Amino acid sequence: MSLDEYVRKRRFPHTPEPPGVPVPRRRPGSLRFVVQEHHATRRHWDFRLEMGGVLKSWALPKGPSLDPSHRRLAVPVEDHPAEYLEFEGVIPDGHYGAGPVLVWDLGTYEVREGDPEGAYQAGKLTLLLHGRRLRGEFHLVRTRLGGQTQWLLMKAADAHAVAGWRLPDPATSVTSGRTIDQIRADSGVRWSAARRSRTGAPSADREPRRAAIPRRLHAVLRRLGLDRPGPDSPPESIRPMLATAARNPFDDPRWLFEIKWDGVRVLATVRTRGPRREVTLRSRGGLVLNPQFPEVVEALHAQPWPDVVLDGEVVALDARGRPRFALLQPRLHGGPSASDAPIAYCVFDVLYINGHRLTHRPLSERRQVLEALVRSGPVLRLSEAVAATGVAFYRAAQKLGVEGIMAKRADAPYRPGERSAAWVKIKVVQRLEAVVGGFTRGRGARQGAFGALLLGAYENGRLQYVGRCGSGFTDSQLRHLAALLRDRVAPACPFDPPPPAPPSVTWVRPELVVEVEHAGWTRDGLLRMPVFVGLRTDKPASEVSLERPAAAPSRPQARRGGRPRARPTSPGAAPAIRGVPGVAFTNLDKVFWPDAGYTKGDLIRYYREMAPWILPHLRDRPLTLRRFPDGIAGDSFYQKDVPDAPAFVRRAAIWTDSERRVLLAPVCNTVRTLLWLAQLANIELHPWFSRITPLGRGDGPPAGEDFASGEDALRTSVLGRPDYVVFDLDPYLTPDGGLPPPTGGERDPAYTRRGFEAAREAALLLRDVLATLGLVAFVKTSGKTGLHIFVPVARRYTYEQTHAFARTVAEYLAARYPDRLTTAWPVEQRVGKVFVDYNQNRLGATLASAYSLRPTPQATVSFPVTWRELERGVDPLEYTLATVPQRMRRRRDPWAGMRRHRQLLERRL
Repeated sequence: MSLDEYVRKRRFPHTPEPPGVPVPRRRPGSLRFVVQEHHATRRHWDFRLEMGGVLKSWALPKGPSLDPSHRRLAVPVEDHPAEYLEFEGVIPDGHYGAGPVLVWDLGTYEVREGDPEGAYQAGKLTLLLHGRRLRGEFHLVRTRLGGQTQWLLMKAADAHAVAGWRLPDPATSVTSGRTIDQIRADSGVRWSAARRSRTGAPSADREPRRAAIPRRLHAVLRRLGLDRPGPDSPPESIRPMLATAARNPFDDPRWLFEIKWDGVRVLATVRTRGPRREVTLRSRGGLVLNPQFPEVVEALHAQPWPDVVLDGEVVALDARGRPRFALLQPRLHGGPSASDAPIAYCVFDVLYINGHRLTHRPLSERRQVLEALVRSGPVLRLSEAVAATGVAFYRAAQKLGVEGIMAKRADAPYRPGERSAAWVKIKVVQRLEAVVGGFTRGRGARQGAFGALLLGAYENGRLQYVGRCGSGFTDSQLRHLAALLRDRVAPACPFDPPPPAPPSVTWVRPELVVEVEHAGWTRDGLLRMPVFVGLRTDKPASEVSLERPAAAPSRPQARRGGRPRARPTSPGAAPAIRGVPGVAFTNLDKVFWPDAGYTKGDLIRYYREMAPWILPHLRDRPLTLRRFPDGIAGDSFYQKDVPDAPAFVRRAAIWTDSERRVLLAPVCNTVRTLLWLAQLANIELHPWFSRITPLGRGDGPPAGEDFASGEDALRTSVLGRPDYVVFDLDPYLTPDGGLPPPTGGERDPAYTRRGFEAAREAALLLRDVLATLGLVAFVKTSGKTGLHIFVPVARRYTYEQTHAFARTVAEYLAARYPDRLTTAWPVEQRVGKVFVDYNQNRLGATLASAYSLRPTPQATVSFPVTWRELERGVDPLEYTLATVPQRMRRRRDPWAGMRRHRQLLERRL
């Protein structure tokens, strides 16, 4: 086995491929394999087996398959060097095999015949592959096809076989998470054979800055006995020290407190090799991150340092300079051109310097070195630490809106790879890393993706189920995750013990790691309202351990009668729903949103938390209830009459001409009533557009307050004077361009991004028309497929008048844009257009209130937005039961001042 042909076909060093030499034979149990997707003259896949000190290689024109019925042609090619196992990059034009190369799969293999070289010579290898994508038994058989010696690769019919399996397109690298297009765009990545890693070309080929060690650093090193070069080499690989979780902040003079950075853990090595200065960024799982963060590589390369190894986090900063993990997602999956968010490397520890390992030294000494070493700039930043005052530091973190704080024992050494009680994380926003073990079938807008992820974490070697996450995903994240999930479909449940699962669940190999925000833990140990934050490609799934917050670390007893700190309550229990006089909460653990896993208790908690923002939009308005006793998957019914309501519920007696009787409609003015409605499983809140209160000065002709004696009395009462003109924008754009299928007797189309974008454009057109009339309008998402536009008016118009006004505006708009908008009532005439519905402007008609929950798989909310937000683009699926309370704690209600606009219509037309 020789590399002569490999070397003959390549021109080193002008190609980034490793030159390579044969290496000693490895024992059979540790042999490796790789599959590389290669876009050369034609796209193909290269299958390589480590054997005899080289990589025996075959080209697969159609790629590998997990379907036993597929026989894949495998064309033998020249042997490759063992270093080629990890090669990923772009072979330049004019060179053999020019084009991008992606590591499609990587792992180890066994040969049932025992001796791989003997089996190869015999022409039949029965392979057991242990890769990330290819697993189980495969047969590689030599044959003669068309008079030439070729090979066939076939999947055996075992537990890892998947009938009808297809290659994911586009695929992502199992080492970097990038697509082939992202690798093609990142042609600056080059190979460093000495390190067997990828390094940033701008830093690798530049002469290092040969400046003297700064005086301040030299003085600290001298004081610690580190000024002379030591005998230690920089560690080739080191696993970062990990923290345990705690619930409460604390004060203690033995501890240092830092910001908990909301980013990706990165160990940075800066070293000099002869004339070369090398910078390598590695994730906690060992992946090289130089291509994703070239500005960090440049910043570290420019420092006048001796060889160092640093520990810190790379973060992406929002407009206020706060780290946000979600802003890192494009960079992690798309390279440096995929995100405009500023990047910073926040350094909080130093593990090696000037030939000395520092891991055995106390943190207090390492901090001295670090503070003398790092001068903060736009990219490279020192993570500041304060001593003793953890409670005040935590409160400051709350005000800043950061993820949390870290507490570290000042006298503790650095323990690589250990989760130590000497480091404690205390989160302001509760977050958790979790392993994906399955997913539920997507419905409606998510029919082509998934409904919710089934999450777990490892405890005592077993993957424990911790709940389902069905919200927080953008459209692009749904598509990306769906492809990754389909690529990992498995026949068996990975959780031990298996969780109760709906029939629509699909199990996957537990390889993907995600980060979620959550609202605590239920009594049965499941996450409350988890929200997807991002995909973690920087750590392996096997390292995700089950973390529930514990008590803060113990501290010395205070002297002279000081009392010990009280023990916190059990972290495994969710905050109890406090009792309300006259309301008995029942069936709190009953699942109401199956895909997202939200319960009736979550419904009640949502309305309790959102009461300050919801009640102003419900006050003094009769309500139509929509109740879901068995959740959104069960039967529902509308209810206008509640004769058996408790005494504290205010009701309005209203005549109904259709039933020729008086109904007692609830009016929700208090938190108590709001929670009573939630206990009734009333998911949606549908208030009237008019109120039962007397007219104010300037509101127009007098109106009575008799709603019950007949239709005429009702229409001439204050309930006949609406506060708004309303437009309901529904897009009828389906993926296949046809009629939406009927659901529940209706033909409302499912949510699509294209449809919502069309509704957004229609809303902006409508706003502009209203603005030419001098009218101010307010907008909110419907919580389903479209948008609601409200125009506040003085209480001087009848419903007939507001209906006529809305019809005039809607028909004018549809006439101006006939290819995009319609007011047609037959559903068949709405296909491919946005339906501008003005018919809601009638006595007794309702729409979902601002901040009302909706019976969608994602538990979406009808959410008020500003026009500027709508112009920039919004995703209605981001506004859910789990996310909206957090958002409202950081923003003002865009509809808060609506009632101040008592606009007159007769002056405008």
